[in-house]
Amino acid sequence: MGNDLTKRTDTTPAERQRPTDAASRLKQELMSDALGRMFGEDDEKPGVAGTSRVVLALAHHGRSPGWDRAKLLQGQMFTAAGGSGLEMKFAYYGPDNAAGVRRCRITKRWITDPTDMANLMDRVECSCGCYVNIRDVLAQAVREGEDRPLRAVVVVGDAFHDDPDGLDEAAISANQLRRAGTRVFLIQLSGDPSTARRLQYLARVSGGAYFRFDSKTQERQFSDLWEAVSAYTACGEEAVKAKGGQAATLLLEHLNQAPMSTIETPERVRVAAEPTPRRKR
Repeated sequence: MGNDLTKRTDTTPAERQRPTDAASRLKQELMSDALGRMFGEDDEKPGVAGTSRVVLALAHHGRSPGWDRAKLLQGQMFTAAGGSGLEMKFAYYGPDNAAGVRRCRITKRWITDPTDMANLMDRVECSCGCYVNIRDVLAQAVREGEDRPLRAVVVVGDAFHDDPDGLDEAAISANQLRRAGTRVFLIQLSGDPSTARRLQYLARVSGGAYFRFDSKTQERQFSDLWEAVSAYTACGEEAVKAKGGQAATLLLEHLNQAPMSTIETPERVRVAAEPTPRRKR
């Protein structure tokens, strides 16, 4: 019993004062980061060097155009890497959980060959497109980078349904990835305005980039962006600069934007609670 009592009381004053709700924890983290930058003590790491590790996450039905585009993207990433090497994990969404929300799944091994990755993407059973929580992908990406930081996380989807607390949890993970030097690319393949607000906000928190494409988007514009993102995920920012072009310039502008300040957080996007999704029959 003595040991149990010690465990229950052995906490520091800072730990006892640490907020438990996601919104307060996010604000505290952003405030700490802001103070660190003010005093030249920001612990954000530069872009990850060495062999690139990337998580590619897809929130689209397995037979949709978005899935085919993601297969194209992963191939371009490996091509851009050339002899420098690239290791990738693929995240997708499986069946609903008890709450009717899609569950995030991820490959167990790091894949180093585009044909291997394409074959795997053809084999997996993906149940997604609705009621997907982006917080699950970003939290998993944080875990994947614990032993060695990721260079990038690329999330491709059409609709995300995080509630306000879930969006705050996603933002906490996004900020943790930023600190580790991981860039987050959020690519929306729909015109849904609610999803756009969520992803724009997370791009600001993570120091990453958000882009939206829909059926009206010219294929050339879409392809140019894929190439710029692939250049970064494979070889980093210098590769994007060397590539040049309008898409590369736009991507660099996103990556070089100032981190989100705590002043913005009270005015950040607050999504209204959505009705509990009905399970499809």
